[in-house]
Amino acid sequence: MPVPATPRILVVDDEEAILYVFERYLSVAGYRVAVANNGFDAVSAAEAAEADPFDLLITDFRMPGMNGIEVIHALRRLRPGLPALVISGNPIEAGVMPDGVRFLSKPVSMADLLGIIPSLIGRGID
Repeated sequence: MPVPATPRILVVDDEEAILYVFERYLSVAGYRVAVANNGFDAVSAAEAAEADPFDLLITDFRMPGMNGIEVIHALRRLRPGLPALVISGNPIEAGVMPDGVRFLSKPVSMADLLGIIPSLIGRGID
């Protein structure tokens, strides 16, 4: 029986420091991590990863150009059912999440983040 590939996570945030912290923590936890600092770069990364697609999207909500929900919809056109996690300092602004999307408020505890990733990757949506 083949060994499943290590899950790939795409992290999207317009703050470089947040991308750095998430990339380090998730890599140390054993995930393959790619980062993008805006929604357009996230779509490009997802298009380039067609042969080895992402298993989870983690995105900030408020970013210039494309907000987190718009990023989710754009990536789900490429990979329907992609599980996602939206992170925001303002839950009211983020509003109701689409199916298969979880929400975490900033500041994010890395323990909380690492605790919910397996259920997000394992679940997805149909």
